[in-house]
Order: sequence, then C-alpha cells, then structure tokens
Amino acid sequence: MKKWIEPEDINVPEDFYEAIGGHPMVSELLARKGFTAIEEAKAFLDPDYFKPSPSSDLPDLLSAVERLEEAFHYNEPLCVWGDFDVDGQTATALLVSAFRELGGNVTYYIPFRDRESHGLNIPSLERVVAGNIKLLVTCDTGVSGHKEIDYAMSHGVEVIVTDHHDLPSVLPSAFAVINPKRLEPSHNLRELPGVGCAYKLVEELYRRKGRESETRKYLDLVALGIVADIATQTGDTRYLLQKGLEVLRNTDRPGLRVIMENSGLNCSRVSEEHIGFVIAPRLNSLGRLSDANLGVELLITDKEERAVILAGMLEGLNLRRKVLCDQVLKAAMDQVERDRTLLD
Repeated sequence: MKKWIEPEDINVPEDFYEAIGGHPMVSELLARKGFTAIEEAKAFLDPDYFKPSPSSDLPDLLSAVERLEEAFHYNEPLCVWGDFDVDGQTATALLVSAFRELGGNVTYYIPFRDRESHGLNIPSLERVVAGNIKLLVTCDTGVSGHKEIDYAMSHGVEVIVTDHHDLPSVLPSAFAVINPKRLEPSHNLRELPGVGCAYKLVEELYRRKGRESETRKYLDLVALGIVADIATQTGDTRYLLQKGLEVLRNTDRPGLRVIMENSGLNCSRVSEEHIGFVIAPRLNSLGRLSDANLGVELLITDKEERAVILAGMLEGLNLRRKVLCDQVLKAAMDQVERDRTLLD
C-alpha cells in the first residue's frame, strides 16, 4: 500500500521572508527548491534583479558577429535557414528582421516537412547556393549537418550555425558553431532554445553599434519560441521569457496582434499558457500542414492587410489540425476497444 509522504517543515529566515514580499507559501517553495540567497531568489522572481549573461560567453559568437558585419558592409547576399516548428519560425523571423535592419541583404528558407523533414538538405541547398549567396546562417538546426555544410563550403558559401540541439561527437566544419550545449552544464545560457541563441547573436551585433536597447523589440518572438519549445526555465532562458512576455503584451507586430484577436485573447493579459495552447499550435499548423515560410512572413510583415490574410489561413489550418488529431485519437481508442491486450 502506497503511503503519502508529507514534506518536512522548513525554516524560512525572517529576512528572506521579508525580502521577497512577505509571502509565506512563495518563501517556502523557493527555499524547498534550493533558493537560500536573497538576491538569487529575487532574481528568480523579478527579471529586473537578474543579471543577463554576456552574449560573448557563447563559443564562436564573436567570430560570427565579425563575419556578419563584413557581410553587411559589402552587401553580400546571405540566407537564413530555419526549421518549421515555432522555435525555428521565430528564430528565422528574428534573424531576418535584425539583419535587414542592420543593412543585410537577406533571404530565408524553411524546409517543407512532408518533403524534406528537419535540417539542411542538399537538394534545397543546391537551389539556395545557386542564388549566389556568400553566407548561410542556420537557426534551430545545422549542428549535425556535416555533409550539407561541407557541400555549401565547397561551393564558396561560408556557414554560421546557430542551434541548441545536442552536439555530435565531432562539430561540423562551419565558419562558426554557436550552440549553448558547448557551455558548462551550470552556465545560465545552457538551456537557450534556438530563438534564444539567435537573439544573443543579434544582441551582440546591436551592442557593437551602441544600439543594444533596441533588441527589446525582438523579445516577443523569443518568448514564443521559449514556451513552444518547452525550454527549461532557468538562468537567461527564464529571464528572456519574463521580459518577452512584457513585450508580447504590447507587440507592434500586426501578425501577432491578429492571431490573438482571431483566437479571442486579450493581448494585454497574454501569458505563457496562451502561447503554449493557443498561439503556438496555430503557428505549428503551418509547419505541419503547409509552408512554415508563411509563418515567418506573418511574424515579420508590417502590412495589416497581409497579416489578416495569413492569420486567416492559420485559423483554417488549425481547425484542420484539430480534426486530424481527433481522428487519430478516435482511431487509437477504437483499436484499444477491439483489442484490450494493448492496455497491458
């Protein structure tokens, strides 16, 4: 017979209790989670007390920034290659928007899920390379693309990888490989998703121009990607989500405003729950059932009319996604009813 184990009483120092606002339950929960230092606990609760890690902590990031600055200066054609989930769409939208604002000559590409699957692939890469690009920047993908990166570089295209997936035994021979998994496990940047990694690259580009404060406008995209990718809420990842929610509630992006209006959300009160269960599924429906490149367009367009059209398409695809999910669930339940041994 199982026995319920009550948690042991925990003693919360009076100064700790008062420092975080005098909330007994919050104080005890923080103490049980190992937050014993007042400043650490305050930084966990309030992003204004948190000190973000410098972007330069990420290996290869400074080399990538210098190469991008060169590309912007000489107007070299470059392409951002992303992934079709929300993390990939938001990372692509972030890089494309920032690079263009900084003077970059930028195109972008996200593979079709049903034809190409995840990651780099040589057939589509051939078409991208044929566009005479000089630099390829990946986001949320690429760290395992040895063959494809070798192909690009053999055709005179340098590659900057920004990715957060587990590292292969040998890194690809790219110009730069920016991946938080290259950091120590305890580092505050370690749990960044693809869009967080892209943001830190952009943050450094803006910092070197004395415009770091302007990167705040991209944090709505960062918040979407963090939640949709179920990133571990620790260190800079938690901080970026907290700050990103503030920006999302007042977003200037027509596409995001229309998505929230269509789904009945109050923009000023949107939360991580709304991202995970309302906004992200709509964007994911593009990657699963259509063309995720349209998701990037929706996130970066400044045209209200185009945003309305694309968001309307999203609603239709999301309804189709729900029907397909319901059909799969019903088929699975019917199969179990026919064969109860499947429950063993």
